[in-house]
Amino acid sequence: MLNARLLRQFIAVAEELHYGRAAQRVGMAQSPLSQAIQKLEAFVGTALFVRNKRSVSLTPAGKVFLEEAYQWLRYEQLALERTQYASSGATGQLSLGYIGSAGYGFMPDLIRHFRARYPQVRLRVVEMTTKDQVEQLKGRALDLGMLRTPLPDETGLFDTLLYKHDRLMAAVPVNHRLAAQPAIALRQLARESFVAFSREKVPTAHAQLISVCASAGFSPDIEQECAQVGGVICLVAAGLSVALIPSNLASLMHPKVKYLPLADDYPYLSQEVSLAWRRDDDNPALASFLGIARGLAD
Repeated sequence: MLNARLLRQFIAVAEELHYGRAAQRVGMAQSPLSQAIQKLEAFVGTALFVRNKRSVSLTPAGKVFLEEAYQWLRYEQLALERTQYASSGATGQLSLGYIGSAGYGFMPDLIRHFRARYPQVRLRVVEMTTKDQVEQLKGRALDLGMLRTPLPDETGLFDTLLYKHDRLMAAVPVNHRLAAQPAIALRQLARESFVAFSREKVPTAHAQLISVCASAGFSPDIEQECAQVGGVICLVAAGLSVALIPSNLASLMHPKVKYLPLADDYPYLSQEVSLAWRRDDDNPALASFLGIARGLAD
């Protein structure tokens, strides 16, 4: 039976070409070493050494076996190193979900910091709504989600980390009557039609729009709904509606859309962007990612 100890004994004899020196090198007597090499030759089914009273040399088969023995031990060391890296979170793989608005600043920044520290970890990153992330986390298709909180009550299986607060801003068509103002009061949009994030797909953002407008004294006239931020911006650019979107999206420039800060101080104007993961997920790469995230969180 081959094992690392026997391979090292063979390598010692092959390199020293002298049983006495090889035995001293591996810390055993010469006779047991000679017996070990004989058993190895019996196992592989061919002679590995040519022996006489004056010298020891490798047979052609022995030369081939020496190269394979070196490779075997290199693979053994690599396996140990990769296992140790994986247990420390320095390698392995991690599946991440993120809401569309986080893809324009929060998630890319976090990934850049993580990759700089842990380049060996393989990342799978997928954009999806908060609702879909919750389902994927439950089904163990995701290790981690960047989503809006608070989460529904049934998600007690998760731990969360508040990553950033993101204040809402108004998005209006570039030719809108308010587009030239440096900031507006939300009440100025009371008579506008709104495009909202989908009540079904993005319930937290949908509810936030209704709550913040109620704080301003009106109920929003929602004529359009979209599941993704790109669709919201598209409809605003088309002149069909106005929208309230996270300020994180200010980097998402569009020539037909103007972003306006809101001068109000309503409690619902700020939203939470958090990381969520299953409490029973013991992926070391997840722990490493969360370590980076805690250093960048608000």
